[in-house]
Amino acid sequence: MRNRTSALVKRLGKRVIGDWRPGRAAPPPAPRSRADRVAEALDVVRRIEEVEPTLPAPTDLATFHTIDRVVRRPLLDPALMTMMPKSLRGTWAEDRGFEQTSAAIAADVIVLAKFDLGEQVKLRAGYGQARRSLAVQPVGPDGICGVTNSVRAHEVVSRYAPELMPTMLGHGELDDGLRYLVEEWVHGEPLMTSERLAEHATWLLEGLGRVHEGYGVSGRPVTELWGVGFGDQWQRVREADLVPDHVGAAVAELIAADRRVRMSWAHGDLVASNVMSTPDGPKVIDWEHAGERPVMHDAAKLHLFAADKHRLLPLLLAEWGHQPAHDGYTAAEELALVHAKFLVRAPVRMAELAGHRRSGVYASQVTTQAGLLEDVLENVG
Repeated sequence: MRNRTSALVKRLGKRVIGDWRPGRAAPPPAPRSRADRVAEALDVVRRIEEVEPTLPAPTDLATFHTIDRVVRRPLLDPALMTMMPKSLRGTWAEDRGFEQTSAAIAADVIVLAKFDLGEQVKLRAGYGQARRSLAVQPVGPDGICGVTNSVRAHEVVSRYAPELMPTMLGHGELDDGLRYLVEEWVHGEPLMTSERLAEHATWLLEGLGRVHEGYGVSGRPVTELWGVGFGDQWQRVREADLVPDHVGAAVAELIAADRRVRMSWAHGDLVASNVMSTPDGPKVIDWEHAGERPVMHDAAKLHLFAADKHRLLPLLLAEWGHQPAHDGYTAAEELALVHAKFLVRAPVRMAELAGHRRSGVYASQVTTQAGLLEDVLENVG
C-alpha cells in the first residue's frame, strides 16, 4: 500500500502541474520574498500592540534575528522556545546564518505559519514577561477565519470544560480585516510524541465529552452533512487503490444508508502538538478549526495520531458511543465514516503537495489511516 500511495503522489502531481494551458485561470503568483513577509509581520504586530490593551505597548527600536519563518530577540525567554520549530530552538550563534532587523515592538518572538502564502500574513507571537500569546489570521476566501473559530470555541468550552483551554484575554480586527486573538501563555511542553498523547487520551475524552453534553448533540444525515457527492468521492478513493476492496465496499454501504451522524462541538485538529503538558494539567491549544462537527471527528484525529491504537479504539467507542442518534449509525460506524471522509481528500491533497517536502509524510499518513479504517470496520456489527 505504501508504494502504491507514493506512486500516486507522483502521478497526480505531474497531472496537475502539466495540465495548465491558456484559457484557464492562471497559476497563483509567486509568493513574496521572506524579507517582505517578515517586514509585514513586524508591522502587523506593532499595529495590534498599539490598539490592544491586553498586550504590552510597542517599545523603542530593538534588534531582532530572523531565520526562515522565525523572528526573535537575540536573548529569548526559554519558555517561548516551544513556539519555534525544533530545529530553530536554542541560542542562535553567528554560524546559524541568521539575518538582523530592527523593529519597535514589544513581542519577543514571531513565527509565521507553515503555509503563510496568502496576501496577508498568518502568524503567532509570544511575550515572555507578560505571559501572553498573540494569533493573527486573515479571513479566507471561503469567509472562514481561524481566529473567529477560536473565539467562538472559548465561548463554548469555557462553559463546560474551562480547564481544556488557555484563558482568552482579548480579540479584535484591524482595519484591513486581519483578525487577532490574545491568550494567556501556556507554560509547558507540547505532547509531541504519540506515546505522550496516548497517556492523556482518557482526560481528553472525558473533557470533550462534557463539552458534547453541555453544547448538545444533534443528528444530520450523511447527504446533508457531506453532500450527495460523498459516494462519488469515495469511489475515487477505491479507484486509486488506497483501500482494500472489502473496506471500500463496506464504507460504500455505510454512505448509501444515509443515516444520521451525531454532531456536537469539536476541536477539529486534535493532534499531539496541540496538547500541552503544564503544571496544572494538559491544555489544548490552537482551536482555529473548532466548530460543530461529527462527534467522532476528534476521535478520528486521536486514533490517527496517538500511540497504542488497539487499546485506544475500544476506549473511544466506549466514551463517545453511549447514545446513537435517532435513526443513526453506531459509534464504530460513525468513526469509520469520519476516517473515510478524511481519506476522500487524499487524491486532491496529494496532487497539491506534489514536490513539497511534506508529501511523503502525508502519503504515509494516508496509508496509516486506511489501515485504521479497516480496524474500525472490524468493530462494526
